[in-house]
Amino acid sequence: MLHVPPSPHPRQIENDVTAPSVAPRPAIDQPYLLRARGIGKRYGNTQALDGVDLAIRQGEVLGIVGHNGAGKSTLMKVIAGFTPPDAGTIEIQGWTGEGRYDLARARDLGVRIAFQELSLCPTLRVFENVVVAHRALAGWGWRQRSQRLIRMQLDSIFPHHRIAPRARIGSLSLAQRQMLEVAQAALTSGRKPRLLILDEPTSALGKESADHLFRYLRAAITDGLGCLLITHRIREILENADRVLVLRNGRVVADRPASELTEEEIIALMGTTTAPAPRGDHQEWAGPAELVVEATDLTTDRLRHIHLQARRGEIIGLAGLDGQGQRELLLEIWRPRRRLGRRAARVSGRGAFVTGDRQAAGLFPLWPVLRNLSISSLFRVGAHGVIHGGKERRLAAQWIQRLAIKGTQATPVVDLSGGTQQKVLVARALAVGADVVLLDDPFRGVDVGTKREIYGLLRDEARGGRCFLWFTTENLELKECDRVYVLHGGAVVAELRGEEITEERVIAASFGGS
Repeated sequence: MLHVPPSPHPRQIENDVTAPSVAPRPAIDQPYLLRARGIGKRYGNTQALDGVDLAIRQGEVLGIVGHNGAGKSTLMKVIAGFTPPDAGTIEIQGWTGEGRYDLARARDLGVRIAFQELSLCPTLRVFENVVVAHRALAGWGWRQRSQRLIRMQLDSIFPHHRIAPRARIGSLSLAQRQMLEVAQAALTSGRKPRLLILDEPTSALGKESADHLFRYLRAAITDGLGCLLITHRIREILENADRVLVLRNGRVVADRPASELTEEEIIALMGTTTAPAPRGDHQEWAGPAELVVEATDLTTDRLRHIHLQARRGEIIGLAGLDGQGQRELLLEIWRPRRRLGRRAARVSGRGAFVTGDRQAAGLFPLWPVLRNLSISSLFRVGAHGVIHGGKERRLAAQWIQRLAIKGTQATPVVDLSGGTQQKVLVARALAVGADVVLLDDPFRGVDVGTKREIYGLLRDEARGGRCFLWFTTENLELKECDRVYVLHGGAVVAELRGEEITEERVIAASFGGS
């Protein structure tokens, strides 16, 4: 047992779009796999964890929910041995408590983690990353051995992954990198995994891949695996977890069977009691319905005869299964190229782009919040190549307040939670004063409370005349849109408006239906 003195500070699935997920199974008759008591962790003035108790049995899925910054990822890093706690004890089945509890010991005891912020090295190949994470594969013939094992593991979890073992990580899509992160964590090399920690494992995955993951998990827990599942998709928690542990401000506020909870009850326990504001009139912009984005017969290697229009004051959704051309369409609008003497996609006014892959294409990790927020607005806060510090700070303060960003202008952006980092990227796009804002699945891994805050902000900005084009893999988010274009195979197969925007219609169109 680890003891630390108390801190002095307090492919479609056969076209089955409703494939069953993991059926919760009671594990009360199974022995405890892990117990954590009184876990505390402080970063400077921030109490990340404050006396957290957690227990999980063999064959159990424990869902962990909470707002961004509630302490979920910190708790997982403590359990996985990456971060030493300031206070508390950890007991793991089969360990007498002798010696130090760290990453090496956690791995020896069968604890594995798939991170929300992907830990893969972008310059290495897939099989090389596997060997870095699983040193037991090193030795004579390691290349062939690691390639064979990771291919088998990916095939068993994500049958249609399309990931070549020799591909470089930097060439993979965000969804493929997330698949690899999960498969690598679940891989058996030496000691078989006994406790699998999944931190936002489906945030970049489409429905098909998420269904495959939970089917794999169902078989694994039947074999005695324990799983800590962290996700902001409350429906996934209710469908796949046996128990739900709710964190708020570094403390456990509830630990109850999933069968006794509803989605709204969980949201309330998290501290979000405000229901989403009604959408109201879809024509809230009082000015002229000026056309600000227009694509006419847009055709590329990935897109086929796209016709799209967006007007000032509109929120336009792009939907469909992931990888059907939505990101390519956003990029064509963002970086229009001349074809036959004309622009393929016409944009009126200034544009801004918000990426969902914040680590690879959004954040400047060595910079504080101030610089990350103001980098696209230098023309507004400077002149003749000189930045006016006062203007820059006032701009940052305005948007930090409007988006309720936790942290100061001087806070290193890497010290923020994933959802708060995403808020910084949204603030950057809005601060630039763009007429058209393109959103590429920007709320991946963001808690439901923060999402609702941002939805309200987008509506306010649309009411002021901005136009938003928003790709999302979460169909429920499309209810926030005025119109939705559904893409399949690089073509628009449906345009939905108002009351037509339902999850059933979006799913039907996503598979090629009209």
